[in-house]
Amino acid sequence: MKRYKNEKILSIIGDRIRDQRKIKELEIEDVAEMTGFTYNTISNIENGSETYFSYFVEVCLAINIHPKEILDFDIKIMPRRKLSPQRREKSRLTYRIKGYIESGYFQTLRATRDVVTKLKADYDLDAASKDVSSILGRHLKAVKKGNRNFYIEE
Repeated sequence: MKRYKNEKILSIIGDRIRDQRKIKELEIEDVAEMTGFTYNTISNIENGSETYFSYFVEVCLAINIHPKEILDFDIKIMPRRKLSPQRREKSRLTYRIKGYIESGYFQTLRATRDVVTKLKADYDLDAASKDVSSILGRHLKAVKKGNRNFYIEE
């Protein structure tokens, strides 16, 4: 599978780094010496190749420019892919349950059914028990009573 890279944005960043390096009257060799990176690494960054973020930061520091200045250009703000409604609802559910944890709701044992009922009362949310118990199991200690799990803060 081919790795994803946003060639347009990487090209803009590389061009901006090259322009700033030239304004500072520095050669690629100068930046390589100041960063400890190879000539090819610096050249690849300027040509829009994928790089590590820490390399990008070090190159900016070497040419005496804050990274935010290189990144300050117009860009369409939108995710590469839309978040599915199902994933969005699970995230909202997780944050609501974390809110209950932070509020101390789980200082006493609570069954999944208790949480489902509370979510319905507080948010008019019809959450599936399996989704709620999955979230509870990741964030709380489970205590088995018979064939049921109860959850409590650790």
